[in-house]
Amino acid sequence: MSKLYFFRHGQASLGADNYDVLSPKGREQASLLGDYLVREKLNFDQVFVGPLERQKDTYKGVKECYEDNEFAFPAAVEIKGLKEHQGIKAMKIALPALMETDEYLKKLSLSSKQNPSLAMRNGMLGFQYFLGNWAEGHFSVDGIPSWKSFREEVREGLEEILAATQKGENVALFTSGGTISAITAECLGLPTEKAVAELNFSIRNTSFTTFLLTGEKFNLLSFNELPHLKKDMITFV
Repeated sequence: MSKLYFFRHGQASLGADNYDVLSPKGREQASLLGDYLVREKLNFDQVFVGPLERQKDTYKGVKECYEDNEFAFPAAVEIKGLKEHQGIKAMKIALPALMETDEYLKKLSLSSKQNPSLAMRNGMLGFQYFLGNWAEGHFSVDGIPSWKSFREEVREGLEEILAATQKGENVALFTSGGTISAITAECLGLPTEKAVAELNFSIRNTSFTTFLLTGEKFNLLSFNELPHLKKDMITFV
């Protein structure tokens, strides 16, 4: 039996020109995760990481904690299928046209103008609404890989990872919330793509979701664990 730990990256730079950069809090979250894993004396036989900078930097933060405490931490193998979907980019492209036609998004925009303190909340509600509809195929965005292609890429990446996992190994994987949602959906057979997309919003930064691999059986063991962070360090983006 092998155990696979899927770690979500630390907090990214929401609202910045480049979202794919860990915020100062995100870097601290990665260090706290590393400290926790060292205290627990968790040894990993293999490590995989997605191609995004926030995924790689979370891995580097954990690896530094291991090395500072003179523990070994394997070099990471990059897996394309651990990359995140492009929902944020898709929404940025689609939003101007949708604001002309979609009543719900127009209502959120008006609410934010009338009460600026609700702007962040309404922005997240708008993104959740967009992502669910995009995942179901109700919105399409030219030039952006579809949700369907994202799901297929995750399946291929998971097959590659499982094929490389040997009996009795602990495996660490550094990825993103959407990817963890998609892998959880593969395991549990979630009924709709909207349900998979909505699961994305529950997964906290640097949380870990674990699976057991026994022969050909791939089972969920735990979801969205976060024992290493206190309340003021807990974030979702």
